[in-house]
Amino acid sequence: MSLKKTTIVALMAASGLAVSSASFAQANKVEGFYIGGSYGQTEAQGSCPSGFSCDLKDTGWKVFGGYRMNRNFAIEGFYGNWGEITVGVGAASAKVESTTFGVAALGILPLGEQFEVFGKLGFGSTDMEATGSGPGGTATASDSGSDVLFGVGAAFNITRNFAIRAEWERLNDSEIDILSIGLQYRF
Repeated sequence: MSLKKTTIVALMAASGLAVSSASFAQANKVEGFYIGGSYGQTEAQGSCPSGFSCDLKDTGWKVFGGYRMNRNFAIEGFYGNWGEITVGVGAASAKVESTTFGVAALGILPLGEQFEVFGKLGFGSTDMEATGSGPGGTATASDSGSDVLFGVGAAFNITRNFAIRAEWERLNDSEIDILSIGLQYRF
């Protein structure tokens, strides 16, 4: 083969690799917006006082949305409804429902093309609505306050746009643990 033909073949191969690499990079691009939702179990920490009946677990859900800045970092906002806990003694009972609006930073470690693990740290505003009832009537009260949030999780990317996500989170000040699984859609 002449030098001219060899040069042309080499240039064509190099341009093919460049186009292929650019297409592959675009297909695996991770930056951008995402939304999702998850469902799972919540549990309030603490012990049930002697003589009381307590249910400190319930189902909870959350919706979230965020922006992934690069393959290792994202910021997301969320709203979570953590269900209710109940406490009773004799004819008296009380239930507390809790919800949180918040924001968190995620540190992400990709493990291959489809699987990644992450840690999160953030803060939120948690509202608690309490209702107590007994022989004398019913009373309600509410409280809200700031909460530090931390957690760990993993995601399995089914496609470039869809992922299954599982995570454990802790609302530190409210003493609520959340274990959930959900779906995430990346734009």
